[in-house]
Amino acid sequence: MTKLKRQRRGLPPLDLQVQDHYEELLTVSQAAILSGFSKQFIYQLIKSNTLCYCTLEDKAHIKYRHLRAWFTKLPSNKDCPLCPASLSLAGLMNYTKMGRSWVLYFVERHYIRSYYLGNSRRFNYEDCVAAWESELAKNTEWITIDDAIEKFAITREILLSTTESKIVRIKCEDAKVLVNVVDVKRLKEFKQWEEL
Repeated sequence: MTKLKRQRRGLPPLDLQVQDHYEELLTVSQAAILSGFSKQFIYQLIKSNTLCYCTLEDKAHIKYRHLRAWFTKLPSNKDCPLCPASLSLAGLMNYTKMGRSWVLYFVERHYIRSYYLGNSRRFNYEDCVAAWESELAKNTEWITIDDAIEKFAITREILLSTTESKIVRIKCEDAKVLVNVVDVKRLKEFKQWEEL
């Protein structure tokens, strides 16, 4: 314990611009400033053993590397000294409801700014939101049955029978039944509804 106290006294003040303070011990206040969360939230993380800590001079201290490891696993975060508002890869997959390969291609296609925090890649939140909105505007892959009937001039009976026979894919989202636009277009092109 005394060895840690001596090390702590000899360390220079924390430079928030430098990312490599692996063994630096942070007070709860410093951890709160770096992460952008409140001190009460940091104390809750300590209490729930989410963040490892040690006690020096009757105060809780957190290793910088532990804070950064926890922070990089967050699906999304707001602006803070560690990094600007961003999404992790898992957070972006959850946001778009798409798979890993599609998301990586999406990031490349829309030139979304990204950076590494430790070994984890994070994607700029504002870029992700703007790119996803433009993606949805261009490619509406799923539409409601009523929209499909109106847009493609197909009767409800034909559309429902093709979903039943699995010619047109169907899914439920937000208590709405949606059909796949690509399948409906293909159905219309080949005039398969005339055979039904």
